[in-house]
Amino acid sequence: MFFEITISAALGISAYSLLCEPRRFRIHRRTINLPGRLLPPLTILHLSDFHFYHGRTARVRFLHSLAAEPVDFIFITGDLIDDDSGIDLCLQALRPLQARYGIYCVFGNHDYVHIGFRDLFHRTGAPPRRRYHFNDVNRLMDALRDMGITVLQNERTEVNVEGTVFTIAGIDDPYLYRDDIAKTFDGYEKENPCFVLVHTPDRYAEISAYHPVMVFSGHTHGGQVCLPFVGPIVTRTTAPRQFTSGLVRMNGSVFHTTRGVGSGRLTRPRLFCPPEVTFFHVNFRQSPDH
Repeated sequence: MFFEITISAALGISAYSLLCEPRRFRIHRRTINLPGRLLPPLTILHLSDFHFYHGRTARVRFLHSLAAEPVDFIFITGDLIDDDSGIDLCLQALRPLQARYGIYCVFGNHDYVHIGFRDLFHRTGAPPRRRYHFNDVNRLMDALRDMGITVLQNERTEVNVEGTVFTIAGIDDPYLYRDDIAKTFDGYEKENPCFVLVHTPDRYAEISAYHPVMVFSGHTHGGQVCLPFVGPIVTRTTAPRQFTSGLVRMNGSVFHTTRGVGSGRLTRPRLFCPPEVTFFHVNFRQSPDH
């Protein structure tokens, strides 16, 4: 009897993690105080890890539901697609979204390559063992830019917000060694508040040296499969475990790693780690939260 109950429970948990939790999208709202002179408050929507591929229409509907809420910025931190079959779905999902000061995006490893089963065991930071099958990232990038989305690849841009200039820096994917932090910040002078977008939290130490006010990342999916009192089984990052999900303050900067909206076709199950997006209501003041 005990064996039968155990098997039934395992099957039930497996079915839930595969069929239910990946569709239990969460919307979080957080108010956060950042250091700096008194500046206009901002609303920022952080999105990541859509992993679109053929048939993932629930994610399209969820992203469309976010369009009704006005925001100042939308930051997207990579893995928009899982393979080329997801490009049109991704564009369909993003088309209704608008932000007062623009939508900004960096790419992740899945945007560049179609990940196969053997790649699931590839450790972050380890040399690639074989050639990947590359996605049509140029088609994706051109289409996003045609929609007015700014794609940043180891570069910065500046945005004037009611007389205050904000710097937005986008670092290309560290997982595939496409990141160049020195190039991204070449000539940067810390006069303006700086937001950084990067797919993974792996380069947290190097990025913090430039003292951005806030860094946005994804990739980890929050661990995707978590256990009570244990947390994520696998983090898929070389950063400390506290960077796997949520907020971390370090050297005057705030790092946010989101669990993301989707998961790949080969890694669909989620357990105690539902997909999410986060609306940040950002205030600037001399004495930020600690």
